[in-house]
Amino acid sequence: MKLITEAESGSSIERAYALIRSELDSEFVPSIYQVLATYPPALDAALEVLPQVVALARDGDFSARVCAVAATALAADAAPATRGRVALDATSREVILGYRSANPFNLLLALALLGTRVAEWPDVMTPERVSTLTSAEDPTTLDDQITLAHGGVLLPGLWRELLEISRAADPWREVCAFATGGQLPALRAHVRSLAEEVLREGDLATHDGVLGMSLTNELPHITWFPTGIATMIVEAEVLIAS
Repeated sequence: MKLITEAESGSSIERAYALIRSELDSEFVPSIYQVLATYPPALDAALEVLPQVVALARDGDFSARVCAVAATALAADAAPATRGRVALDATSREVILGYRSANPFNLLLALALLGTRVAEWPDVMTPERVSTLTSAEDPTTLDDQITLAHGGVLLPGLWRELLEISRAADPWREVCAFATGGQLPALRAHVRSLAEEVLREGDLATHDGVLGMSLTNELPHITWFPTGIATMIVEAEVLIAS
């Protein structure tokens, strides 16, 4: 999947990225906007709807609600004693908390732009997929393994940043241990269902979204994001609960 990083952005895109960081109160520009930037009409549409999404999320306390859904499921999980827990260093924890804060907004934006009937992207952190990748006799590099485990489209920003500070191996093992237990797909679906409910409450939910399904002609993998972001919301909660 092509994207325009913050380092690669020209003046017009950098202005857009500055607005995104300001709206999200974030120090980074999440991957979905960097992908949308490769097709300027899509980025313009995102900038137009983002303030509505942020206001809706904050008015409904969506971030807290969606994190609570994941935290409640994790608290009821009987498997933690069988998983190796990871003690996060301060830098890794800061990275994870940044994505934990931004991703609920990003999920609402993705569903507002693309629509509520976008199908689940296949093979994203399913038990079978994770087990196959982590038990391979000739394993891929860690960044390739993480990308493939998330559907083979994109190395999610959370993991990209953890890899950059060389702190990804232990958190990745923790997330894989949770994923192989089989709870992640159902929990991810619950997170997405709550997001769609919030969009309906705010009159931002449509079948085809703000951009309509024709967007896939320009950005064929863009429909990965509802599945990918919902997955990352769950993964961040798994790590923060460690």
